[in-house]
Order: sequence, then C-alpha cells, then structure tokens
Amino acid sequence: MGFKKLALAAAVAAAPMSALALEPMQDEALAAVTGQDGITLGITTPSLSLDVNVHDNDGLASISGDAGAIVIENMVVNTGGNAIDVVIDADGNSAATAPVLNVAVSIPSGTSISTGDISVATSNGMGTAVANQSAVILDSMDIVLGATTMNIQLGNELQTVGTFGTQMIALDTTITGGITINNFSLNDATATTGGSISATSIAVTGTAEAGDITTSLGVNLDSTTGLIIGIETLGTAGLTVAMTDLALGNSTPIGDVELVGLNLNGTTISVSGH
Repeated sequence: MGFKKLALAAAVAAAPMSALALEPMQDEALAAVTGQDGITLGITTPSLSLDVNVHDNDGLASISGDAGAIVIENMVVNTGGNAIDVVIDADGNSAATAPVLNVAVSIPSGTSISTGDISVATSNGMGTAVANQSAVILDSMDIVLGATTMNIQLGNELQTVGTFGTQMIALDTTITGGITINNFSLNDATATTGGSISATSIAVTGTAEAGDITTSLGVNLDSTTGLIIGIETLGTAGLTVAMTDLALGNSTPIGDVELVGLNLNGTTISVSGH
C-alpha cells in the first residue's frame, strides 16, 4: 500500500507540469521566435564524375552526313572538401510587377574540373553505344579555379552587366588567384608518328590584378541566337596567359611562352545549334 500511495502522489504532482507542456504558446512567446527567410544550401562532394556524349544527328553534308558524337569520358568535378554555397531568395518586387528568383552561388577556391578525355565517334543514337571511336583528341586536363561567385536571376531579370543590359547569369566578381590549366595536350590522332601541342601548365591571370582576374560577365538566352555570353571585363587590362613547357609534336619543349594583355573586353560569344 505504501508503494501505491507513493505512485499516486507522484502522478498528482506531475499532472500540472503535463498540462503546462500542452498549453499553446502565448503571443509574447511567439513574438520572440524568429526564422531566416530564403533557402541556403551547402553542397560538399569529394568528387562528381560523369561521361558525356554529344550527338550531332545530321553530321556534315560535305563528308557523309552520318550522325557523329563528341565523346567525353570521366569528367570529374572536385571542390577539395569545401562547400559550394547556394543562397536562394524570392523577391516579389510588387511595385515594378517583376518578381524574381535570385540564386547566388559561391564556388570555393581550389575547385578543380578534370575535363575527361575527348574523342569523336559514329553515333548510333541515344542510349546506344557509339562506334568507330577515334584516339583521344584532347587529353583530360585539370582546370583549377580561384574563389568565384555568380548570381542567377529567373522569372524576371533585374541585374545588368555593363553595356550588355539585363542578364540571366552575372559574374561580377574577382577570381582569386586566376585560373590554372594543368596537363594540356591537343593531339594529332591520325598522324603516322603521332604528336601533340602540349604544355605542363597554363596560368591565366589578370595583367593588372597581381594574379587575380577582375570579371564582369553576363550570360543570357535568346530565342533565335541561342546562348549569349557578353564579356564586359575579363581582366581590367586584359589577361596574361603563361604556358610552361610548351611543346610542338613530340619534340623537346620549346620553352615557356607568355601572352600579355590578351584583351577580350567587350566581346560577345554566341552558341547555338545548326
């Protein structure tokens, strides 16, 4: 009987606490609860690998008109263990009646892209193995990026890039440390003795930026022209391209070659099918 009385007393004592736990939060308590608007994503992956086949279904009429394929094998993207940050916000912009989905992307320094080996083949259509694959035309090379940010606007475009007007994607940033390409090799796959144009490394930096690249670049889509890339600034005084151990054919490297002040500012590049 002593144990039962003790259990009953404990239950009675706990009842008020249980009732309090189930009570709805009062207005003043709710007012103290805040949240962060928008969505932030942190994407970390040791490596993302894939193969790519680009099918040209009508080939080239002056040769045969047979479908061909550009074959990219073992492309790899590696962030070096650091996260790619993606910040997503939706703005109503009611006064201008132009709501916009804004996506800000920050790519960490040291992110590398291994392009994969590139060759050409006969296309047998989507989902079917290619045939007659050539030797490798362009060896896999590693492209190492400095810290980079870009901003994407969907729904309505409000961001402008220089003289190119409003843009869907804007790179208005400084690429810290520039861009480095390692193990470049463009091969003559049909030559009797073979050979290639190669360089141990290619470093691309801003001519006037002490190793960085000041960038103002826009990307847009056009219903007739296709993908349009507008380069407002790619290095304030152009780019310096330093090629280490440049070699032609299979000969001993001719040495290191440096291009200074390669100026692409104001250039428009369009990409479309035909």
